[in-house]
Amino acid sequence: MDRLVLSSPAKVNFGLWVGRKRADGFHDIVTIIAPIELHDTVSIRKTAHGISVEPWSRAVEAKAKVKAKAEALRSSDSTSTSTSASIPWDSSNLAYLAAEKFFKSARLDAGCSIRVRKRIPVGGGLGGGSSNAATVLVGLNRMFGLPLGPRRLRLVATSLGSDVPAFLIGGPCIARGRGEKLRRIQLPRLDLLLCLPGFPVPTAWAYGELDRLRKAGQGLTRPVISPKILRAGFRRDESDRVAAQLSNSFEPAVFRRYPALNLAKELLLRHGALAASLSGSGSTVYGLVRTKGWKDPMAALARNGFHCVKTRTL
Repeated sequence: MDRLVLSSPAKVNFGLWVGRKRADGFHDIVTIIAPIELHDTVSIRKTAHGISVEPWSRAVEAKAKVKAKAEALRSSDSTSTSTSASIPWDSSNLAYLAAEKFFKSARLDAGCSIRVRKRIPVGGGLGGGSSNAATVLVGLNRMFGLPLGPRRLRLVATSLGSDVPAFLIGGPCIARGRGEKLRRIQLPRLDLLLCLPGFPVPTAWAYGELDRLRKAGQGLTRPVISPKILRAGFRRDESDRVAAQLSNSFEPAVFRRYPALNLAKELLLRHGALAASLSGSGSTVYGLVRTKGWKDPMAALARNGFHCVKTRTL
């Protein structure tokens, strides 16, 4: 096959415990990663040589850049946009790096053209870049006759970033270590309301701020994340048990710097969500909701300037 078009799903973190910084510069984590229906679309086409990555439509991208500049002028924070206009479409793009590492690992003298239709907000804690990278690895491996087995593919994914291997699993998983120790788990299909604030939270800043606060006396919590307890809580509709499982180590640091995200969580809980949490290091805050007989918090969030998207876990 010479061309593939694949879905590249976003994810949410059902709970995220972050430990101390390790000697290798990473942090130990424990989290449940669940892919969701919100997705980008990745098109991969074989070429004789070279790698290119570009947005799905240059016309759409041009409009996005104009919109991003207008929003930046209206805001005192020049990083407040999360459109594809803020994505580097060059060799630093994670999808480009994934293709480069794939060809090197597979020892293939070939190239590809990659186009990405972005729907996942940039810098939102939903793993869009990592998902794109994993999708490129899976697509190229399929396109070139599976030269890499599962173990080698996961090694390549791990070298690209801590979240990338989880997107190879194809379903919910629990991640430990720096994110490379993965175990597939079973979860029920869950309905979510994503609150998208329209600005990114830099991951490097979030880890640095978490370390700084801990040095100032904020103690380390212990991981309480358990797929078994989480599943039982969903089945029995025990909101307190579910909320405890969704605890996120980043929230104190991120909410202090971005109080609007704390407000989003409060509004979700006040207006009908079973539980709510920050995804990753932010900026997305999500609420677990019911499909029937629930009070929809979207109107309350919209009144406070938040854009929301309904989605489900895969």
